[in-house]
Amino acid sequence: MEERIAALIEDLTGCDDLMRRPHVDLLDEEILDSLGFIQLIGALEDEFGVEVQPTQVPPDTWRSVAGIAALVERQLAEGNEKAGMESQI
Repeated sequence: MEERIAALIEDLTGCDDLMRRPHVDLLDEEILDSLGFIQLIGALEDEFGVEVQPTQVPPDTWRSVAGIAALVERQLAEGNEKAGMESQI
């Protein structure tokens, strides 16, 4: 998951070494700016089929590839749980 997230961010920002620096702070290093952040949310929604509500996510989540990957994994797990509940109805 982290590799896919890193690749998305690299594509959006032109940063080409996130795979080698997975723990870099995306905000402190100015890899993600406000426009990049909005583009990333759209890319995550398109790529993984998740709905991200930025105001419902702790701000530190966006600081690292690992944090973003954990968010997507949680969203996917929650989506699978909802789908399982709906199929039981």
